[in-house]
Amino acid sequence: MKINCIAIDDEPLALDKIREYIKRIGYLNLLDCFDNAIGAIEYLKENKVDLIFLDIQMEELTGIQMLEALHEKPRVVFTTAYDEYAMKGYELDVCDYLLKPISFQRFLQACEKVYDQMYPIKKPDIIVPDPGSTEATRGYFFVKNGSITQKVNFDEILFIEGMKDYLRIWTTKERIMTLLSFKKIEDVLPPKGFMRIHKSYLVSLDKIDSIERNLLSIAGQKLPIGESYRRQFFEEIEKIKIN
Repeated sequence: MKINCIAIDDEPLALDKIREYIKRIGYLNLLDCFDNAIGAIEYLKENKVDLIFLDIQMEELTGIQMLEALHEKPRVVFTTAYDEYAMKGYELDVCDYLLKPISFQRFLQACEKVYDQMYPIKKPDIIVPDPGSTEATRGYFFVKNGSITQKVNFDEILFIEGMKDYLRIWTTKERIMTLLSFKKIEDVLPPKGFMRIHKSYLVSLDKIDSIERNLLSIAGQKLPIGESYRRQFFEEIEKIKIN
């Protein structure tokens, strides 16, 4: 699922940096860039935008003035070199407030916050196993998530999504971004419980809700089954299907 966005900044180098960061995040679709607020306002009259990366300090019309002038406000992430506007940003209910120079890690965190707002996880019903059964024995691993080392329980994983240099781990509780490869994750996951279905997706088999042709559904998310993974996946499903 894509987030259609625009970027507005009257500093060419800052605008180039935002453009570069957007290209690195697969779910962001950059529609256009502007070096002034007036041009962006005209664009918004004719085009649907989900998210604006908006600089505050601009000539003619500041980012705050632009936002106050809009009748229909998309989600906004402020980008600025000044922290004095933070309170005003929260009053305007912006999604995040990024101080320049902006690191990619911080930019990604802001985008993840917007993604979580637009596409919240539909939490499946959780079946608690009998404490005396072998199913009650759970495994886990730790991953680096920004400045945090975070625990991930095997039984809470819905699926894992590849995003260029990063993986997004979708769990029953949250989404976790980590700088890892599928190979490293596959080395620690139990092979019978998880399977690659696409170059960009690895799924927990017991979290699959339904399969229709070359799509499967997990917690309200539709995931494609890739051509090169299809045969092995359906062979595995046949083993546990009652005809």
